[in-house]
Amino acid sequence: MGNPFIIAVGGVSGSGKTTVSKDLSSKLGNAKTLFFDDYDFNGPSNIIDWVERGADYDEWDLDLLLTQLSHPKK
Repeated sequence: MGNPFIIAVGGVSGSGKTTVSKDLSSKLGNAKTLFFDDYDFNGPSNIIDWVERGADYDEWDLDLLLTQLSHPKK
């Protein structure tokens, strides 16, 4: 057992991210899986305006996700 590591799975809607993540997690055994859809992020209300202004990720409150990524075994 070394240090924990993070595997990120990305893709378009319906591409199988959840299926792949759950399958991989079950094969790894001692793994925690975080799903983006399980979070309610506070951020800009108008996504198109946000993108047109440069899509500054600092405008989103990602504290819970970042905390869980920083302490993956908790």
